Amino acid sequence: MVLLKRKPVVPIPLPSLSTVLQPIPSTSGPSSSVPTIDDLANLAPHDGKDDEEQLDKLLAVFRSDRDEQIEGSGSGSGSGVGKNKKSHPRIIANLPNGIKHSQLHVNGNGDQITNGNGNGNANSSEESEAKITWKITDKECWYMPETGEIFTDYESFCVRRAFYSQPLFQCEVSGKSNLSYYTAMQSEQKEVRQLHSRFPRQLKKAVLSAVQFQIEGKLDTLADKIYERFHNRFFDNEKVFVDVDGDKYLARIVKTFPPRSLQATSSSPFKPSPIGLHPYATDLSLPIEEVDEKDDPMRYFYNVRLIEEGGPEGIAADYASANGQSNGPYDEEDDGKGEKWMGSTMEVQADKISRDRINFSRAMLKRFIRDCVVRDAAVYSPWLVKPSVAARYNMPTEMTDEIREGIARYKEKQMEKRKRERDERLGIVNIEVEEEDKPKTKKQKKEEERKVKEEERLKEKEAREREKEEEERRKKKALKYPAEDLLIEWSEEKDRAAGKIEVRPIPNKTLPFGDQFEQLLMSWSFLNVMGKPLGISPFTLDDYERSLYHNDPYTSPAPLITEIHSVLLNALIADLAAGHEPVKSLSAFGKEPDNDTDYWEGKKGATTETLAPIAGPLSENWKTKEIGKDRKGWENVLIGCLWERATLETLPNYLDNILHLTFEDKPAPTRPTWSTGPSNSNSVSSINGLIPSKPEKRYTSLHHSTKLDLIQFLIELVGQTEIIREFMEESTLNLTEVRKDQVEVKRELRRVQAEREALEPKDKPKEEGEDGDASTDVKDENASPDVSMNGHANGHIGNGSVDQDELDDSVSLQDQDDLSDNESDHNISATGAARRRAMKEKALEREAEENLRNAKLAKEREEVRIKKLEGKIIANEKKKLLDEEELINIKLKNLEYDFRRWIYTLRSRPIGYDRFGNKLWWLDGLGSSNLYIDGKVNVGTGRLYIQGVEEEELEIIRNSTLTPSEGEITDEFIEERRNKEEGLATGGKLNPGEWAVYDSPEQLRDLLSWLNPKGIRENQLIKSLKTWQSEIESGMRRRRTLAGLDIPPESDEPTRKLRPTRKVNQGDDDKDGYMNWKNRRAV
Repeated sequence: MVLLKRKPVVPIPLPSLSTVLQPIPSTSGPSSSVPTIDDLANLAPHDGKDDEEQLDKLLAVFRSDRDEQIEGSGSGSGSGVGKNKKSHPRIIANLPNGIKHSQLHVNGNGDQITNGNGNGNANSSEESEAKITWKITDKECWYMPETGEIFTDYESFCVRRAFYSQPLFQCEVSGKSNLSYYTAMQSEQKEVRQLHSRFPRQLKKAVLSAVQFQIEGKLDTLADKIYERFHNRFFDNEKVFVDVDGDKYLARIVKTFPPRSLQATSSSPFKPSPIGLHPYATDLSLPIEEVDEKDDPMRYFYNVRLIEEGGPEGIAADYASANGQSNGPYDEEDDGKGEKWMGSTMEVQADKISRDRINFSRAMLKRFIRDCVVRDAAVYSPWLVKPSVAARYNMPTEMTDEIREGIARYKEKQMEKRKRERDERLGIVNIEVEEEDKPKTKKQKKEEERKVKEEERLKEKEAREREKEEEERRKKKALKYPAEDLLIEWSEEKDRAAGKIEVRPIPNKTLPFGDQFEQLLMSWSFLNVMGKPLGISPFTLDDYERSLYHNDPYTSPAPLITEIHSVLLNALIADLAAGHEPVKSLSAFGKEPDNDTDYWEGKKGATTETLAPIAGPLSENWKTKEIGKDRKGWENVLIGCLWERATLETLPNYLDNILHLTFEDKPAPTRPTWSTGPSNSNSVSSINGLIPSKPEKRYTSLHHSTKLDLIQFLIELVGQTEIIREFMEESTLNLTEVRKDQVEVKRELRRVQAEREALEPKDKPKEEGEDGDASTDVKDENASPDVSMNGHANGHIGNGSVDQDELDDSVSLQDQDDLSDNESDHNISATGAARRRAMKEKALEREAEENLRNAKLAKEREEVRIKKLEGKIIANEKKKLLDEEELINIKLKNLEYDFRRWIYTLRSRPIGYDRFGNKLWWLDGLGSSNLYIDGKVNVGTGRLYIQGVEEEELEIIRNSTLTPSEGEITDEFIEERRNKEEGLATGGKLNPGEWAVYDSPEQLRDLLSWLNPKGIRENQLIKSLKTWQSEIESGMRRRRTLAGLDIPPESDEPTRKLRPTRKVNQGDDDKDGYMNWKNRRAV
């Protein structure tokens, strides 16, 4: 069947027979036997049970030229018209009681409307007693033979035929797409012909016999079962490949010799008519092992004859037939015709022969079964071979009682199994109490005990398996963060301790313009983003809102509204002056221009003829000259633009707006004035009760929603002009340059950070300890001159004292020598000389040591001085690098501002999404509107907006959470979480597409406390909000100060003003409110 978007094409329903046949009562004969009108309605023939039978009946009515055609199936082809037929069909109908068949005729002829037997005789003698005649409606009908559809009007026929000619369809068999219906149908027919010509003819009846009345659920499983049974079972006259010494040759099976022990019939009640060869293979109720045991395919012997490969009609003819070059979808003529049986004959078994995979494989078998069988949509319905195919192979189409009972038992068994599994899954245990009529025997008791133990063992085994599966599921459920937001649930212990809140802070849903708030916000964003090419300065959303609400009839329109209309109209005029084609609204693209204003009627009967004398000249002059700096006459230019460019489809109320701007109600006639006095009777205004008015005085009285619609219409037109496209291209180039600068600045930042890290000591704590030890040693060395070499404190060091000490020591030693040698006086002089030499040597050693120590101390002091000097140099270098790094970070931050400006110029996108897909918008500092002006945050909206998630987007998010470990997240689960975490009871939950706002820094911090960084979407949202948190909070505080909601933080002293003015934190542009707003970019 041809597919459209992967679904079958639904044909147009066929007309009923009652629309074709009309019963006409006859006036002849007795009135008592004439059927009533109700009886005539009951006499209408019944429609067919399906489309095929209904088509046969309709074609029998429309095309019958002979009674044989009428009584047949009505098969005919070709589109044509059936009308004014001279011979009339014999229609089968149920007649009410008391009415004879002979009383009913068609168009007055003798063709009877029978009750199913068609035994009426037109030449009967009862023809004169006819009381009812049937009239075939003389009506043109168009028949489409490709689909069997019948149309009663030519327009529907043409539309349907044009629909079928579009490349929207897909061939279900081959998968080819982008085809017309007829091409797809031809492709399917070709594939089906190729399928039936390739599939082995000898296998068809066996396969279909195996499929008939099977209850297998999936077609793939059914095809696999049949393939396993027939891939090594072969039949007579079947072409196969024979393996001879490792080479394969094409051959034909001449004779099949089954094993002697093979039973001739099948034991299964499902197959009452077995096949001669391989009888058990067609019985799918038997296991494959039992089939192989009873009918082993390896015990068959096949007498095959090789086919000469060189013959002109051998293999070539076979493969030509396999490639679709056949006479029809069931071309089963003798495919051995023309082959040359010149090869040798041999006897082989199943392991030596095989079929060609082109002709027999799992895929081919599945396609063949799908094309030949049907099944009802009910559960456990059997597969049935199509009646036409079953008749071709002489297969039974009616189930026997045994088969029907077997199917009923199978259904009951499967339903019981499903019920038992459901009860076990839900924990429902059915306890049946049986009454004991008689005492149980020991054998019965033992059997019951054995069954109970077996059941307990099975339950324990199932419990262990469930526990194991539950444990594996818990292991798989361990998430790796960040994960899908909907899979992360609130934890009272962890999240509450971390300072998180469970319910999202409630946003403010009270927004201006009601349902038009999104239109208000988007138009403000366009005018601020495109302010540079349009030539309009940035302005706040609050000023925009107040300017639209301004409706004082005694003052001119607000300056902001004047500038907005002027710059938009000048952009359209400049685009026309540059030679470009007139632009049109986006909603008008791809549609036929339809502006039927002839039926428009305004207040007091005004029509387009009323407006034409005024709006017509304005539509010719508005594009000749741009609006000047004084902005005079922009209302007339607006009227001319609306009259020329607007339509009832793009701007439904534009004629009412023009009428409001150019006319006003005629005042009550209190006294004659220039406007209420007598006027010309031919004046249109007097006829309609209206008088002309000046548009500049009438614009202020327009409704604020009407003003917004007019601005939005002009924005749609300006968005298609060349100046906007050039600005978009410029933004793309600027974005590319910003990206390049970001790469360069980041590279410079990495270089500075690497140099700063190189100046840091690698082992800083260790070096400090060593320096400390060195300084301690130096200090001790400097303090040691007051201590003598032998540890005595001597005040100061002198040579005399040292010599005296040495002398005393020497004398004491010599005295001991004198006591030992009383007779050695002659050696005194020699001993004194030796003592003096020793003292001199000691003095020289002490001097050398002193000099060495002083040199060491001087060297250490020099090293300390050098280290201090190097530390100062390094500190200065570090400070320099830190300052440079700070400047680079500032430059990188400015580049981030520019990057956000230009990327959001190309396309508006939210700052992020929360866990449920709600969008958060921050629209300040985009495009031509800088985020900072003179070092202060530029207030655009000064708020953070949140938009409710659409149902389609929530469905996409829910489908993205389908994982094998977690399973499916239901809609009820998501709805329950939203009601709880978004605050349904407190009014915090948003409807699809609904807008709300956070306008204070406290609400922003609460929102950050509600967001969970473990989720993918909220993790990115937290990063974005923290990146711009200071700017968002500054904008919120400044807006609240300007609106008088908060006291300025700079003013410590109380002020007498009841409401702070805009001069607190704003420049000259804001000192007197929206009525003194000035356009600094005006050309």
